This record gives sequence, C-alpha cells and structure tokens, in this order.
Amino acid sequence: MKDLIARREQLLQYMADCDPMEYGSLHAERRPIAGGGLSRPYFKHQVWDQGRNLSQRIPGEDAADLAGAITNRQRFEQLAREFIDVTVQLTRRRQDTASGAKKNARRWQRPSLRKSSSS
Repeated sequence: MKDLIARREQLLQYMADCDPMEYGSLHAERRPIAGGGLSRPYFKHQVWDQGRNLSQRIPGEDAADLAGAITNRQRFEQLAREFIDVTVQLTRRRQDTASGAKKNARRWQRPSLRKSSSS
C-alpha cells in the first residue's frame, strides 16, 4: 500500500509541474505560391469552445510556446487518469484490509471497468 501512496504523491508532483497549459491543437500549414513551391509555414491553433471550432493563426515565434502548453495539458490529462487508477487501487486495498476478518467468506471480484490502452 505504501507504494501506491508514494506513486500518488509522485503523480501529484508531476501534475503540478505541467504549467502552462492550453486546450486545442496546433498545426503547421503551407500554401502554394506563384511560381511553384510552398510558402513558409504558418501555424493554426484550433480549439472547441461551447460547441464551436475556433481557429486562429499564431505567429511563428509563439508557436513553440503554444505547442508546449498543449503538450502539458495532454500530459496532465494522462497523469490525472493514472492518478484516478492508483486511487481506486488504494481504495480497494483499504476496503479489502478493513474487511479481512471474514477470511473464508467467498469474495466478490470487482470487474475491471477500464479498458487497457496500448497507446
């Protein structure tokens, strides 16, 4: 149980380090230019807000910071999912040790509600 508690504390620290954050996605796009070839890349930030897809161009010098903020948000969401999983495991272990008096009783097995993801 100590390992789960330590992992929760570690996850909280990692989550605190995810700053700044931003919603949406960032894409580099190019347009064809006269005489052939493609233009320099420009960056488009897209985010869903109140059921609408909002899109705006981002200057090249701001694109790296925005990409980092989007990555931080995605990392935070992944850490939050793992935090929930660890907390559920910890809760179940606490319940199991609290009800340990009936050792010969038939135990109900909790179903795994989360699908394992390979990504």
